Amino acid sequence: MAMEDILKALMQSAATQQRPQQQTQQSTGGADAMSQMIGGLMGGSQQGSAGGDLLSQAIGGLLGGQQSSGGAGVGGLLGGLQQILGGTPGTGQALPLGGSGTAMTPSNPIMTLLQPVINKLAAKLGISPEIAALLSSIVLHYLVQSSPNTPGASPLNLGSVMQAMTSGRSVSPTALQQSGMVRDVMQATGMTEQQAVKSLSTTFSVMGSQLAPVKTVRGTKGLKSARGVKSKATLRRRKG
Repeated sequence: MAMEDILKALMQSAATQQRPQQQTQQSTGGADAMSQMIGGLMGGSQQGSAGGDLLSQAIGGLLGGQQSSGGAGVGGLLGGLQQILGGTPGTGQALPLGGSGTAMTPSNPIMTLLQPVINKLAAKLGISPEIAALLSSIVLHYLVQSSPNTPGASPLNLGSVMQAMTSGRSVSPTALQQSGMVRDVMQATGMTEQQAVKSLSTTFSVMGSQLAPVKTVRGTKGLKSARGVKSKATLRRRKG
């Protein structure tokens, strides 16, 4: 069980959400791009599965098979993230500074899920693993809450965010602000607004990189795009 599995399921969930919009449009748009991207990442094995099913299966593997109907697996993941944070993100209620240290233990399966992201994030931003855990928990909570199969309001446009993550683009700072994520990070970590926006952008980037090994193997349009970005960056470094 890895972060990659949950991100794939979220992508499928976002594509499912966009299909009705695609059917009302004459030109191909984001839904097509998302479907092609998922097909490459998942080896073409979509088989019409609903995003909620894939998400529940992925989370059920993490939580020991808790994937019963009604979103119990999703609710279990959100509840576990809330334990780490000491509150519920996106509600307008202040999160406690520093979160809940009692839930940040190696025996916690959700911490195991987040650990690769935490390690990379702490190194990239020069922050403590505890702060990196709070950032990772907030971002994953918002992503899962934004799935069309998760009850309640969706704070993010999941399709847009997932495409940004997998193509190496930054998530819009406006979206981060409007969703409430920036405020939650400021409350939980004590960061300034500018620091919170930068840290969130880096967290999304690190999470998106969890799918990079699959793009390297599959040879999709997403891979060609990623290679193009990489080569341009290399050229700029050489010129410099």
